[in-house]
Amino acid sequence: MLAMLKTILAIGAALVLLGSTASAQSRVRACVDDIKKFCASVQPGEGRIAGCVKEHLNDLSAPCQNLVAGAAAAAKACSADLKQQCADARTRVAKIACIKPALANLSDDCKSAVSKIAAGRK
Repeated sequence: MLAMLKTILAIGAALVLLGSTASAQSRVRACVDDIKKFCASVQPGEGRIAGCVKEHLNDLSAPCQNLVAGAAAAAKACSADLKQQCADARTRVAKIACIKPALANLSDDCKSAVSKIAAGRK
């Protein structure tokens, strides 16, 4: 779950950086708001935020749930690509920075999954 949440956040950040649709950006904002709402008292680190999100998955807003579902599919489709393209990136910031230029080199399946998120489809 922690790896999936990191990938979700990275993909969400990449979508925002790429100027994705307003719909995708609003879903990212909804997730940020939901995480602040349900996990405000949780100290970040060691997977605690991911655990909190998992615990409150059914409590998340519909836009956030849709983003989580789409990002989970994208994480699965893009896992090997991101490992290959961003293997040297060790921190979350480095991974996010790596994703934008790497998008052109991702597999068709990964590009399709990311496009679905940007378009607001599951």
